[in-house]
Amino acid sequence: MPVKQITVSMALLAMLIAGGPVAPAVADIAGDPLEAQSWHLNGDGPMGIASAWERTTGGEVVVAVLDSGADLRHPDLAANLWTNPGEIPGNGVDDDADGYVDDVHGADVVNHDGDPSDDNGHGTHVAGIIGARGDNGIGSSGVARRVRLMPVKVLDGRAAGDAEDVAAGLRYAVAHGARIVNVSLAGPRPSRPLRDAVEAARRAGVLVVAAAGNDGRALDDAPSYPVSLPAANVLGVAAARRDGGLVAGSNYGAAAELAAPGEDILSTARGGWYELRSGTSVAAPMVTGAAALVASAAPALDYRGLVAALTMSAQPTSLPSGTRRLDAGAAVGLAASGAAAAAVARDAAGASAGLVVLGRAARVMSGGSARRLGRVVRA
Repeated sequence: MPVKQITVSMALLAMLIAGGPVAPAVADIAGDPLEAQSWHLNGDGPMGIASAWERTTGGEVVVAVLDSGADLRHPDLAANLWTNPGEIPGNGVDDDADGYVDDVHGADVVNHDGDPSDDNGHGTHVAGIIGARGDNGIGSSGVARRVRLMPVKVLDGRAAGDAEDVAAGLRYAVAHGARIVNVSLAGPRPSRPLRDAVEAARRAGVLVVAAAGNDGRALDDAPSYPVSLPAANVLGVAAARRDGGLVAGSNYGAAAELAAPGEDILSTARGGWYELRSGTSVAAPMVTGAAALVASAAPALDYRGLVAALTMSAQPTSLPSGTRRLDAGAAVGLAASGAAAAAVARDAAGASAGLVVLGRAARVMSGGSARRLGRVVRA
């Protein structure tokens, strides 16, 4: 759908974010007016994105977003949506026999249909962090400017859901070719269906990036799921402030191997708007977006190579449990050089997931806080 940018609206939005007039954007961010207000994308300091983008801005990597859905018509998301090659749009038929009619851009596991539209906003924000279309003259940019986003709705309008639905969403994503899956949600207990779905994803070579949760506790003492599943293909993420410390409320521990920006993150919101959110729900998609860049730079890598590139390149911090800071530029460089693949070849530790079932399925919820700012006006 053509998008008409209204200059006054964009100027007002920029002022709302910055609290005053905004200096002209420098050349490398001129294509996305709000990118200058996205502190995590400014230079290499926060997460190494400038160096990553010198090598790649993404490609056709399919990334599933298991969340509350996505605004399929958002002007910064529409161009990067995945399209199901086995489905004929609007014919009312389940052409690919996957149980969802007209699941052209993803599926709604909660309501059992082919429309993963977002009725909460959480998923739209997460999707934009991963892959809002970059250099298109509107809004901001995702970590991966070019990517194929597959929204899978596993949370309801309250951003709550069942572990079984998350498991079903993960199975859908794997069956439809997702290479990376973002799970910005957490629950206090695992379930057998979730464990089995994560294991099936591992066998398919799929990376699952999981938020650490927002309870302000040590995961070693109070596990959260799926981040605490001892699966080789699950990569946990804590939320970091601008100064490098933990965002208030972020869980931490050995299961959260990486920390990524998670404070006042600007991204897409329902209805063509943009908003700020904080928490591990917005930190995880930073790592997911970086993983998509790594995957585009090194197409042969499975979850083992992606994990190796992201963790071997991460920078030391003073955070608890040795959690290291995401460095997307170093990760892409490591993958492109072949070092990540070489590391995998030397280490067969990812051959078995070793998952444990501890109890009955629990409710899972997204987390973090949001502040709505403004929107792009569509013609």
